[in-house]
Amino acid sequence: MADIDEAIENFIASLKDTDIYREYVSTLEELNKDPDLKRRVDDFRKRNYNFQQSDEIDLNEYDQFRSEFVGFRASDQRADAFLDAELALCRMIQDVSYRITEALDFE
Repeated sequence: MADIDEAIENFIASLKDTDIYREYVSTLEELNKDPDLKRRVDDFRKRNYNFQQSDEIDLNEYDQFRSEFVGFRASDQRADAFLDAELALCRMIQDVSYRITEALDFE
């Protein structure tokens, strides 16, 4: 198990050394400089998550949310950059998880 722990630590270090992760950290630091903007971004993230997890979606409510979201992103480059960086990091983590699962023939 010690070999696996060491490999995991090395792998995490490699992930942290990617442009994707560094961009995420940089944009998060910039976002954290403005607590009001951070709160608004977090609110949009929470609302988006709730839509994704909901079994029943009111399409009018969702369309309104999407319009607000697009406008919000267009109005503040810092929010837009953070959300892009967060999405890229999530996709990288999903890809890693998928590749591990596939390589282990885990059903």
